[in-house]
Amino acid sequence: MPLPVQYLNFYRNIKGRFDLMVFLCKWDRDYRKDLLVTVLAFCLFGYSIATWDSPYDFIAMLVEAGIIAVQLGGEMSILPSDYRPSHGGVKYTAQPSTHISYDELSFLMASVFPPAAEEKLGFDNPIAGKGLCRESPLVSSSVDDRLMLRDSLPWKEDTTETNYIRSRHQLRYINIRVADKLQHTTNGVKLALHDTAAALVADRPVTVRKSYYFDALLTAEAFRSRIFRNNIQGEKEVYTDLTTYFPVAEEIIDGREGVRFVPDFHNLISGHIGITTLLITENRRVAMLFQGSTKAVGSHTVVLGGSGSMNYADLEAAKQGGDLRAAVTHAMARELCEETGMVKYLPEVKGNTMLTGFFRWIDRCGKPEFVGITRAEDVPFSKERAIDGDEVVKYEEIPVLINTLADFQKALFWLRDNKMNVALSSLMALHRMTVIATYAKRDATPEQRKVHQMVSEFLFGSLAYLDKTVAAPYSL
Repeated sequence: MPLPVQYLNFYRNIKGRFDLMVFLCKWDRDYRKDLLVTVLAFCLFGYSIATWDSPYDFIAMLVEAGIIAVQLGGEMSILPSDYRPSHGGVKYTAQPSTHISYDELSFLMASVFPPAAEEKLGFDNPIAGKGLCRESPLVSSSVDDRLMLRDSLPWKEDTTETNYIRSRHQLRYINIRVADKLQHTTNGVKLALHDTAAALVADRPVTVRKSYYFDALLTAEAFRSRIFRNNIQGEKEVYTDLTTYFPVAEEIIDGREGVRFVPDFHNLISGHIGITTLLITENRRVAMLFQGSTKAVGSHTVVLGGSGSMNYADLEAAKQGGDLRAAVTHAMARELCEETGMVKYLPEVKGNTMLTGFFRWIDRCGKPEFVGITRAEDVPFSKERAIDGDEVVKYEEIPVLINTLADFQKALFWLRDNKMNVALSSLMALHRMTVIATYAKRDATPEQRKVHQMVSEFLFGSLAYLDKTVAAPYSL
């Protein structure tokens, strides 16, 4: 029987703080110094109590207590004062930005261009100006097609460790995030793409590496954010703008000033891999999973299936056949089963999941994301009210029957017309299906027709899909 959510949150809050202590001990010299001074002061204070036999011991205790008081401060924290979420009566908060500060100029994140090498592969923003999402992707349909059609996706692992700390402001940011008792944050072990998107279609192995969730907070999340504090009037003011670290460079593009991801930007951020799968329920409809307030990233959004990030342990699924795509689809199925409370069906769900594409999440420093699709078949996601009650708090279905690939366009229109706050990763998983639907046109290339056939057979060629009776759209 799973633990109640309140106990899970308590455990994760404690673990998050312990993980942060270990993380800072590993990478930050100032933290190690302050921690050592504090521990020594406590030890000396305890020794003075145990050996008290003269007034001088009392004086020593006062000195040691003073050192402890200075170290802990009014916040009773062992963190250096520059890192604390609050200090001296001033509270610090963090908030994502929609603009990038670059040499006293400001650029919309949605206007960031891909690195030149990936632009040559066709990467662009297909949803710009359509009002579908507040965040922006970079995607290439030709790369997606080749990713699906290639025989395998070989990989190799880079085992070097990277310290992503470039500023004390990053450390204050990560402490603000970990101190949030509502959106619990622990330092999970993740898998990162340490390569360009060109590797997905090249005749060489893709480079991946072990990463940690705190690495992502220090880079992909911190570099899109601004830190605020209250001034002496109690008003909120900008303390620092971390978007100045966004991995872009200014250049003249089409006769105008713009910014583009630098060629080696994947070396400057953690790049942990995101995965999202579109769930087609047993009722032949697209699922909608409403994210609760405790989700560290993407709270209060709607996802259309399983969505999260790849764990380093997921790589085991790719070691036997040497195909990284096997690890990706395993991670998609795992995330879907965890968020819907259907872990017992993991083997079946994994077999019913297909990788369909890839994109980069501009707002999160070009974070790599894989998308896919899962057919429920006989797994009763809707019948069993499939939510975990933790990250997912509500379950519904888009009231559009998916009988052909063209019906995905109707589902997209329904989301737009009803102004649903859909997470970008889920939107791109659905967008990919609308692109594949267009491959039925007469001018489609042989590769596009093959992709269309693969997906059609995957979705509609199993278990007499179109002959099954369906229930009314499910709503919790």
